[in-house]
Amino acid sequence: MQDHKIGGPEGFVPDAAPFVTGLKSPLGLADDTKGNIWVTEAGSGEGNDGQVTLITPDGKKYPVITGFLSKMSPENSPEGLNHLLYHDGSLYILHGVDDMLYIADVSKFVPGVTEPMKASSLTGEDIGKFVRDEHPNAPDDKDSNPYNMTFGPDGDLFIVDAGGNAVVRRNKNSRELSIYAVLPDVPNPTKPLAGPPTIDAVPTGIVFDGTNLFVTTLVGFPFPAGLSNIYKIDTKKTPVKPEVYKSGFSEITDIIFSPNGKLIVTEFGFSPAGGRIASGEDATISLLAPAITPVDLLLSTSSADTYYALYYGPGLIMKLTASK
Repeated sequence: MQDHKIGGPEGFVPDAAPFVTGLKSPLGLADDTKGNIWVTEAGSGEGNDGQVTLITPDGKKYPVITGFLSKMSPENSPEGLNHLLYHDGSLYILHGVDDMLYIADVSKFVPGVTEPMKASSLTGEDIGKFVRDEHPNAPDDKDSNPYNMTFGPDGDLFIVDAGGNAVVRRNKNSRELSIYAVLPDVPNPTKPLAGPPTIDAVPTGIVFDGTNLFVTTLVGFPFPAGLSNIYKIDTKKTPVKPEVYKSGFSEITDIIFSPNGKLIVTEFGFSPAGGRIASGEDATISLLAPAITPVDLLLSTSSADTYYALYYGPGLIMKLTASK
């Protein structure tokens, strides 16, 4: 890990020009020890043009895995690939239409030399069937959308499912799945003007500090401002119970740790205030605003005080420098 001079940034200074442009509905970022960035692109919403792309430190793009299914959502936005993780030469990739976890060995991938692999060559693990069978979001319709993930206790993989409103645990050794936690619905403050009496607490981001999991939510329709929470789950306590850690956010899409262990979040921008990057410790503190539909934030492991913000709508990555 690169030494960072600024442990807890009080703001971000974006480069004058985007680091990368031309991405098709990008959702997830990860990096490796060489400074390469791996990004998922959901695609156009028509056909099989979703892909995983590698971006070199100088900003050049190379397709790594192509041919993932891309569909248009009921909200008329492309969907398919969600977030990904890089770990020991492998990519862990979530797909929200297939509802699958894919694991791809990319340890020998050389940008500009290695031909991209086909998505059809990957063997998926069916997260969706398990979640729908367990039906953690009852009495709502059975649904699944494996969206984001992190490694947690015992090296197990913890997946937030935005359809089942739950955290799924995948055993590192057996690959057995279990429902680890369920996110509670929140009262709808706009009732009876709009929507149902309660709103789904849709999980979007998850990180682990060695003891606690922190899970963010993007509340569902009608997307009222100020109702997104950060939940803390103490993994050493039983029974498992998500508890509100911080509140007052709007449409959180991702969460990371700063070098000093403080939380930073991205907000998408459905609310009138628009998208932003904010302190995860205090919802009133903006670190960068406005930000155009941010969906992922990455703290570089190879460049000091450098972050990368992924913007879904314009399909670009902004390079940010931490400031005090």
